[in-house]
Amino acid sequence: MKKKLLATLLVCAMLTSLLASCSGGEDASSTASSASSATVSSELESSEPESSEAVSSEAEEESSEAVSSDAASSEAPSQAPSTAPESSSESQSAPSGSSSSGVAVSTIAEAVKAAYGEAYLPSMELTPEDLEARYGLKADDYDEAFGQVAMISTQVDTFVAVKAKDGKADVVVSALNAYRDDLVNNSMQYPMNLPKVNASQVYQNGNYVFFLMLGDMASEDVMSDEAKAVAFYEEQNQIAVEAINAALAG
Repeated sequence: MKKKLLATLLVCAMLTSLLASCSGGEDASSTASSASSATVSSELESSEPESSEAVSSEAEEESSEAVSSDAASSEAPSQAPSTAPESSSESQSAPSGSSSSGVAVSTIAEAVKAAYGEAYLPSMELTPEDLEARYGLKADDYDEAFGQVAMISTQVDTFVAVKAKDGKADVVVSALNAYRDDLVNNSMQYPMNLPKVNASQVYQNGNYVFFLMLGDMASEDVMSDEAKAVAFYEEQNQIAVEAINAALAG
């Protein structure tokens, strides 16, 4: 009887031990699985910030490069320096398209005389031969020409008006400029006439070309300063320019 009891207890003890062993294996497996999951989760969590930081860093670098490129573009010069043409005080031209080709030079001459009144001193009219000999104006280069100079040798007042043929205006301008250059640089003049000679002008309006050396006498105060005297006679010539433009405009 005791032997059976002992055998039964032994079997129970073995079953208990076996059950405990199985239960311990499951707990260990569960523990290992939990540890593995925790490790994977930890690795994922640690990798995600690094990836986010890398993307953010790249975005910042691209944005910085774009801003730098825009700044460089805004600093680049937008315009090239330009240069303006120089004007000559000896020869002037009216704006293109401002004249009528049907106006007679005699009509223009009358308008200029009226503008000056008694201050218009030229009274001796020049022939075509005179115009060629004095100014180098050839009849083949113009349709009409008119010229007058002062009768008294101590006066230099001169008015020449030329209606050049088509394509010949530049030839007439060159001839009158050559005359003016010689007059200023080579001719002997009375001291009182020097400012008026230096203020003389070649003026062009379309096919019409003029030599102007006109105007009232400057006062003694003005004549005492050569620069002021020249400026005075340049203003006097502008009276003719305005009368010419008005006559050509109709």
